[in-house]
Amino acid sequence: MILIIGYGSLMSRFGIDRKQSTREIDVFNPFIVRFNGFRGFNTIKDHYMDIGKNFNPVGEQVNINGAIDESGNSFECLAYYINDEDLYKIKRREGYPAELIDKIKDSLSNYNEKNNQDINIATFLWNFYPYQEGKANYHNKILRYRKNLGSYVDNNVINQTCYIPHPIKVKCQKNKFGLISIRTDIGAKKDFNNDIRLMTISEVTHSKSPPRESYFLECILGGVHGIDVRDLLSGLNPNDQEKYCIIKNLEEKIHEEWNKTQDWIFHEDDLFVNLKRSGILEYFPNLFS
Repeated sequence: MILIIGYGSLMSRFGIDRKQSTREIDVFNPFIVRFNGFRGFNTIKDHYMDIGKNFNPVGEQVNINGAIDESGNSFECLAYYINDEDLYKIKRREGYPAELIDKIKDSLSNYNEKNNQDINIATFLWNFYPYQEGKANYHNKILRYRKNLGSYVDNNVINQTCYIPHPIKVKCQKNKFGLISIRTDIGAKKDFNNDIRLMTISEVTHSKSPPRESYFLECILGGVHGIDVRDLLSGLNPNDQEKYCIIKNLEEKIHEEWNKTQDWIFHEDDLFVNLKRSGILEYFPNLFS
């Protein structure tokens, strides 16, 4: 089993099913995880979700009844397990470089055989992240990870402008290692001094090339499961009716998402409590009126 972290469209069943490659993929034991850092819509073509360079890949599991972080210095995601063979579906969906997963798995197999171990792909990739360098900032650590991975597996990974798998660690009763997708030309490659600007829903909607309409829904429907999505909704005026044009059919999709995920026991059985925790009801106060 492989732990996957969804922080954009992979935070909802609607988003997971949106692409043929991951439609009906089996999701096991989902839970909420929080990371220090920032996410938003990137400023490159298509404006998909991305993470700024000051990202700490060591997160913590969050209870559905736990308090949200009001500091604005963190973001919540959906974590879940998939079968090992389904990683190729994630790879196709996220657009990882061709053959990268095959090369990583070959290197992992050789590593396990040489060291008489049986670690999984996420734990293996964590070995390339310089977590022990306490004085280095997160930006430099992410860059070092890519260089280390490139020198061991495939040098081309450094020059890619698509998403690549990055390792994360979740602090809980037993530390868990997983994978998150980060685009290589955000933060760690473009600018050593400033965090590459990430856009809000409102900003990207009024840009020259906003993403398809359903993308916003796929991301914020994570709020159905109690995930705090206020950072994604920031910039929308709760009193502006335009938001209902930007995010269409929200009420209908909320109920569809809820009905499809009744086996996700972590979010308990109170939809309105979840929506309140997520921030959706703050931005859409008349949603169910």
